[in-house]
Amino acid sequence: MNESTEKQKPALPDGMESWIESSLASGTNILATSNQGTVLLYEGDGLKLVIKSAMGRGALRRARQATLEREYAAYQRLEGVTGVPACYGLLAGRYLVMEYIDGTAYRHASWQDRDQWFADLLEVIRAFHVRGVSHGDLKSKTNMIVGVDQKPYVIDFGTTFLHKNGFHPINNYLFEYGKRLDINAWVKHKYHGRYKDASDEDRELLNYSMLEYVVRKLRGRPMH
Repeated sequence: MNESTEKQKPALPDGMESWIESSLASGTNILATSNQGTVLLYEGDGLKLVIKSAMGRGALRRARQATLEREYAAYQRLEGVTGVPACYGLLAGRYLVMEYIDGTAYRHASWQDRDQWFADLLEVIRAFHVRGVSHGDLKSKTNMIVGVDQKPYVIDFGTTFLHKNGFHPINNYLFEYGKRLDINAWVKHKYHGRYKDASDEDRELLNYSMLEYVVRKLRGRPMH
């Protein structure tokens, strides 16, 4: 069972904002780039951190910044959830600072006990769903990490949808849709896309919208 753990995070080093801005200006300490922005890696002061920064200008940058702020809101809800990186905040309102997870991306990983890893991963997914957070892109193998401790970690909540209390039908439909995507992706990865090999219990987890159902039926893919 997933258990939330409240860890006391050390304070960010003095001068972190200046370090980020210098790194972005000089193109150094870059861990990755994407169409959303730049990801930096900081190592020092006993910390290993990932920093995400929205890039671009005008409306495009504002849209990317809004995505970063939504991701930050997701991490705030997920504080203490096992299997999710600790978040250090949205520094200067612009830079999302998170714990770096040591391990291997799912695509290149090996396991001591693969079945147990997937059982633990399902608990992580269900734990963030309980917090009102869906990931939405677990089909991407880069968003799951096999830690050096052989535990599962889920990263990069840039495609997240958050449940809202009250009457928010479109938003909460997207949240529920994201939940389905998360669980369906879990089943797909566990069985390498060979749904015929899935246990009856895992096959019952598959959940598709009417449109998805029709498309899968036309393509001869399993419904359950």
